[in-house]
Amino acid sequence: MEERSTSMWHPKRWVLAVILICAAAAVAGGCRGAALGELASSNQVRLSQISLGMSKEDVIATMGKQSAETHDGVVHNPWIVEMFADKDGTAYEILYYVTRMNRPFRAVDKRLATPVILKDGKVVGWGDALLQRITDSKGR
Repeated sequence: MEERSTSMWHPKRWVLAVILICAAAAVAGGCRGAALGELASSNQVRLSQISLGMSKEDVIATMGKQSAETHDGVVHNPWIVEMFADKDGTAYEILYYVTRMNRPFRAVDKRLATPVILKDGKVVGWGDALLQRITDSKGR
């Protein structure tokens, strides 16, 4: 005769409990992956509203100040801010906004973000290609 486990916490029930908890967290906006995905989607849409010559304040207002929790910590808008000056003293500021989701169990990194480049406080463009051209030509 086969003996059956009468334990309430059978392995299949553990899996079901974890799935239900994550689903409830996602509905409430607390599931980490869903929150980062929502932030990335929102940033993609808002990035289309950025225009050349905008001030940093206008960019931040347009992109919003949302944040998302990940297993690595909180991702804010903007996620990373970098500054540098070229040899002529021209000031550049790069605001990175997460616009793509990371793969499960992978850290968030710059490849998932779109840089918005400001020169002397005004938007001169966005994207990795422009940033690469500027840094290559300015000897950063």
